[in-house]
Amino acid sequence: MPPNYKFPTPASCKLKDNAVLCTSDRILALYNQATGKSQQRITQPVKNWFAEEAQRNGWAGGHFLPEVQSGHGAGCVLFVPPREVNVSIEVTEKMLILDADD
Repeated sequence: MPPNYKFPTPASCKLKDNAVLCTSDRILALYNQATGKSQQRITQPVKNWFAEEAQRNGWAGGHFLPEVQSGHGAGCVLFVPPREVNVSIEVTEKMLILDADD
């Protein structure tokens, strides 16, 4: 039985990550799993599907990259939307301490 792939979400990224790469292998596995097809290259229908799914899963946007040697699709950089940072403030007599949650 093939593995069950889950679409990546911005919530799974670390706070310091502004963008992540979803490789072509993962994109194709997600596409084939969702559609029942056996696509082997990143084509325009795959890009359209992936872009729609990325938006539906909360990504700010994405950019498909070609592989340097072959020119075939290497994957898609997904951009994390701006996040709200929780900060705790402690004021002592001489110092202000700001701590951001990770």
